[in-house]
Amino acid sequence: MNRPNIQSIAILCFLGLFAVLYFGCETKNKDQIAVEKSRANNIELISVDRLIREARPQMSTNGRSDLILLEGKLQKSSSDSTKLDIYKSLASLWYSEKQPIISGSYAEKIALLENTEQAWSIAGTTFGIASQRVSDEIEKKHAIIKSRNAFENVLSINSENIDSKINLALSYVDLPEENNPMKGILMLLELNKKYPENIPVLLQLGRLGLGTNQLDKSVERLSKVVSLDPSNKEAHCLLAEVYRKKGDSVKAQEEQKKCDLK
Repeated sequence: MNRPNIQSIAILCFLGLFAVLYFGCETKNKDQIAVEKSRANNIELISVDRLIREARPQMSTNGRSDLILLEGKLQKSSSDSTKLDIYKSLASLWYSEKQPIISGSYAEKIALLENTEQAWSIAGTTFGIASQRVSDEIEKKHAIIKSRNAFENVLSINSENIDSKINLALSYVDLPEENNPMKGILMLLELNKKYPENIPVLLQLGRLGLGTNQLDKSVERLSKVVSLDPSNKEAHCLLAEVYRKKGDSVKAQEEQKKCDLK
């Protein structure tokens, strides 16, 4: 075989191997994929410093004064215990100023220092509230991812924390994974199977049924809530909506009366 033919065969073998590796094989192992996914989840989608700069002019006079004082103390603080107290004050201040993402960022700093179930629960809840209140889509996504990470940390400390399991599932409902869009709903269904009389799980499934037009399923779950807790106002209000959507005005009116009771 002459030299040009040998070179041609070598090039073709190389291209064939490249094509197999590029198109036909997964070249990353599961650990690498998990690490990359973790990094993606922890990417800061927004700058909290930017949010703080933008929020300053909108603060109340007292809030702005308190912020200047607390930021001055933070610059001088050297110990984690001192910083912890200041972070708590800043989280409270920003929440009262209706800036839950900024509040959540300080709650996260507290949780990183304390690393307790309660601290991570507070951080997750604060970011969860932020995700419902902000209108900017990037800020909403940031808040959901931060909330999700916080509740995952809760469950790493206490794997039986039912509230965090529900909130984690809801984070996947609000921001589905691209390759597993049903993950959040399946998590809730699994919780329902394990805890069939858990009212928060039943309420969330009832609300989802209403939103996805699975009205009979929604009635079934919400009716179970009121059988367990007849005075549950949220269940009666949701049932009123479901019956209106079903066209059953009589039952809708009955549920609305119970919903309107103080």
